[in-house]
Amino acid sequence: MKNKSKELPRIAVKFANVVFVLGILFSILLVVYAIYKTYKLPENVSIVFYIISMLCGGMFVALFGFGLKRLSNNLKVNLSILFFTVGIAVYGFETYLYFFLEEKPIVSQRKIIAKQMDISYDTRTVMEVTEDLRDSGVKAFPNICPCAFNISNGLTTKNGRIFPLGIISNSTVVLRNEGGYFPIVETDEHGFNNSKGLYIENNVDIVLTGDSFAEGVSVHSNETIGAVLRQLNFNAISVGKQGNSPLIELAALKEYAEPLKPKIVLWLFYGNDLLGLQGEMGSSILKKYLNEDDYSQNLISRQEEIDGVLIKYVQSEWEKEKKKKRIINRLKLNKLRRTLNLEHSFSYKPYTPTPVFRDVLQKSKQMVSKWNGKMYFVYLPGFERYSTGNEHVNRDFVMQMATELDIPIIDIHKEVFDPQSDPLSLFPFRVAGHYNAQGYRLVAEAIGRQLEADGYVSIKSKK
Repeated sequence: MKNKSKELPRIAVKFANVVFVLGILFSILLVVYAIYKTYKLPENVSIVFYIISMLCGGMFVALFGFGLKRLSNNLKVNLSILFFTVGIAVYGFETYLYFFLEEKPIVSQRKIIAKQMDISYDTRTVMEVTEDLRDSGVKAFPNICPCAFNISNGLTTKNGRIFPLGIISNSTVVLRNEGGYFPIVETDEHGFNNSKGLYIENNVDIVLTGDSFAEGVSVHSNETIGAVLRQLNFNAISVGKQGNSPLIELAALKEYAEPLKPKIVLWLFYGNDLLGLQGEMGSSILKKYLNEDDYSQNLISRQEEIDGVLIKYVQSEWEKEKKKKRIINRLKLNKLRRTLNLEHSFSYKPYTPTPVFRDVLQKSKQMVSKWNGKMYFVYLPGFERYSTGNEHVNRDFVMQMATELDIPIIDIHKEVFDPQSDPLSLFPFRVAGHYNAQGYRLVAEAIGRQLEADGYVSIKSKK
């Protein structure tokens, strides 16, 4: 018994020393990680959280180092027990939040409204929906954002680097849930959200380029702007994808519109489209579309190669998501940071005017003009315009650019939302997000009216 009583303090001291050493290592890793993140963050993401992390990490390194060398054994043991207990409590609370806190507050808001309206709401995640489809034998994939390849400058193939602008062709894709359901769409032969069989040279009325609004995120495939234009008798194709910014939108026109030579190109612009422009300029492949007149990856003829590299990419990311992300996010206390409002977030600041956006628009217009087509600039207003009454900070800038370049503007705020007695009704559950099916339909109809007023007759009508 005496030996055990003497052994106990030595074990406690060793435990205390281990806790203090781990505290030093953890604090150093925190500083290194925060420094790394500050160099990797896009311009529009707040850096404040990581600066605080650096300062706190440096302070803890000093405190743990001082305690390890200078404090008495009794005090180190007591403090180590305190630190260990606090650590268990913090990560225990994070685990609780992981299971009981919604991923995003707006998702919880939509669920509450849906319940109040007695509307069913699919509570699964995109991954769960995709897995359920795969289990039933469907070739399903999550949606891919081309902007995910900005930093890597595309993907590696046996023929070198390639920068895909669409997703896997002829596949089932799960889009985000904003209306209580996950839209499940079938991609066309080039990986976009269109009907199949439309890519015929000199037989296309309209090509739409843009971001998630052009893609039709949040609604069924027959409710997108492009789909409604087709219902209005226009042969319309959308090459828009979520997360796109102007340089990718220019690239999409070069790769998919130029070979088809449509009569009309609709450049759909949403307020935050300029935010990703700097990230796109970091890609040497994307910059070639702006700086080299004849540059093309010839993507429209390389779909088999694109599908192969994208399937490998999706499978790799899928495994990472299942095996690592949940554990890593818990270690990073993502839920607790969000609960305490410490999570860094996108700060939608005014876009600093530069020649790049003007150059992209001008290059696009010149390209369209070469095949005797006409480009329209379609301005899409956001939810905040009608929930707060404040117009987006980029509106005047982009409208001025389009006007100076003599690109006709279709202002959806004036044509669709302003005449509405209840414009918020055109957003799912009246909360921030994309337009609902009725909103998309009204946008397409306004575009159709403008084109008809300008004398454009669809190819179908001529036949």
